[in-house]
Amino acid sequence: MQTSNTCHPHHRKRFHLIMLTCLAFTAAMIGALIFVVSRPQTAQVQAAEQHAIAKCRQRSGNPERTAIYRATQVQACNEMEKQYRIKFGKGSDQT
Repeated sequence: MQTSNTCHPHHRKRFHLIMLTCLAFTAAMIGALIFVVSRPQTAQVQAAEQHAIAKCRQRSGNPERTAIYRATQVQACNEMEKQYRIKFGKGSDQT
């Protein structure tokens, strides 16, 4: 009994179609990511991020929260501030 390692042409065609579909999907997702990242930031976005930093600072100073929560929140606020400076090239007005 001899086994054949050759695939049927139908299976090979289906495999190539699936691979091509995956490649197209990946290219579309990368294109969408590039589009979102390359869009200019508006004053509205900048104001929203400043507001988010201010709310973060407010939560980090809440005495009703545990010390661990406040310390973790301060770290998160500092990271938000750092990302804001990188994104907009300046510090927020909320510090």
